[in-house]
Amino acid sequence: MLEGEIIKFYREKMGLTQAMLGEGICTTTHVSKIERGKTAYSPDIITLFSERLGIDIHQEIQSFHLIENLLNQWHDALIMKKGQQIEALKTELDQMPFIAYTQYAAHYSLLKARYYFHHQNLELAFQTINDVQKDFSELSAFEKNLLYHLQGMYYIQINASSSNEDHQKAIQILKKINIDEYRNEEYYYHLGIAYHYGKSKILAYKYTELALAYFKRTNNYLLAISAETVMLLQYGSEVEMDFIETVKRYTDLIHNCEILGARDRKAILLNNLGVKYFKRQEYDKAQEYFEKSMNETENQQSIVYLRRLCNYLEASTEGALLQKDILIKKLKIGASLAKLLKSPVHTILIRLFKLKAEKNDSKYYQFLVDEALPYFYSTNNNFYIEQYGKQLYLYYIETNQYQKATELAQSVIV
Repeated sequence: MLEGEIIKFYREKMGLTQAMLGEGICTTTHVSKIERGKTAYSPDIITLFSERLGIDIHQEIQSFHLIENLLNQWHDALIMKKGQQIEALKTELDQMPFIAYTQYAAHYSLLKARYYFHHQNLELAFQTINDVQKDFSELSAFEKNLLYHLQGMYYIQINASSSNEDHQKAIQILKKINIDEYRNEEYYYHLGIAYHYGKSKILAYKYTELALAYFKRTNNYLLAISAETVMLLQYGSEVEMDFIETVKRYTDLIHNCEILGARDRKAILLNNLGVKYFKRQEYDKAQEYFEKSMNETENQQSIVYLRRLCNYLEASTEGALLQKDILIKKLKIGASLAKLLKSPVHTILIRLFKLKAEKNDSKYYQFLVDEALPYFYSTNNNFYIEQYGKQLYLYYIETNQYQKATELAQSVIV
C-alpha cells in the first residue's frame, strides 16, 4: 500500500533499520509487512511512524497524487519551451524525493533527459536515456514512445554537431513511435529534421508540415517558426520568381521572431537566407545576412557562432568583399575560435579560405588533396566531400590532369 512505500522510503533515507523504526510501536516483522503492503494496520501505527520519521504522511500522499499532473505539465512546458515554467516545475518535482520510488520514476527520468536537451547538455541527456534503459525493464506504452522520441532527438543533435550519418538512426527510431499511444505530434518535427539531414526533401516537408499544423493548433508560435524554417530549406529556389517568394517568406518569419523576441530563431533564419544567396553566388547579400546572423548569436564563443562566422568568411572570400588585410585578420579570429572549440573541420575550412584569399592555387589544391578531403572522408562529411570534390575535379580538368579527374569522379558526385 502507498503508506507503506512512503514509510520505507523515508526510513531508508534516514538510515534506520526496521527494528529501530518499530521500537516501542510494533515488531520488526510487522514493520516489514506494512512496508510491503502485506498486512492490515491501524492509522495510529502510521501516525507514530510518521512522527518518528518527521514527515506528514497525509501531505506525502497528496504529493504523490500530484506527481502525474506535474509531470504532464513539465512535458508540455518543455514542448512549448516556456523557460520559467520549465524551471519552476523542475524545482517542484525535485522537492518530491519519493518520486524516484513510484510508478512514475521512469517517466520522471525520461523528462529529465528532455530537460537536459532543453539546456543543450547532450552528455547528460544520453547518460540519462541509457540509465532508463538499464534501470527499468518494463516501460508503459507512453514511456516507450517517449524513449524513442528522445533517442531520435539525440541522434539528430549528434548529426548536427559532428556531420556523421546518425540521421539514419534517428529516422529508424522515430518511425517506431505509435502516435495513438504517444499523442505528442511534436515528434513529426524531429522526424522532418531527420529526413532533412538525410536529404529526403519530400518527406522532410511532409512531416514538418504536419508538425506546423500541430504547433498552430496549440499556439506554439516559436516551434511554428522553426517548422516553417525547415520547410523553407526544402525549396530549391532556382527560379527567380520562386526565390522572390522564398525571400518574402524568410523576411516575414524574421519579423515574427522580432515580435516574439525569439533571437535564436531569428539568427537561424538570417543564416539560412544567407545560404540561399550564397548558392546563387550573390556573395554581397550572403555576407550581409551572415553578419546579421552572427550579431544575433548571443554566445560568440559557441560552435553555432563559429559555423556562422565560417559562412561569413567564405562569402567574403568568394566575393572578394573585404580588403585582404582585413580578411586575413578575421580569418585569424576564426582560426583561434576553432582551436578554442577544438573543431578540426572549421580549422580546415578556415585554412582553405586563407589559401584562396592569398590566391595561392597550388597550395590550395595541394592542401585539399593532402588534408581537407581525407578529413572529410574520414568523418563521412558528404556535404564538404561533394562541394570540395567538385572544385578539385574542375581543377584537374582545367589543368589537363584527366587521369586524376577520372579517379576522383569514382568517389565524388561531380
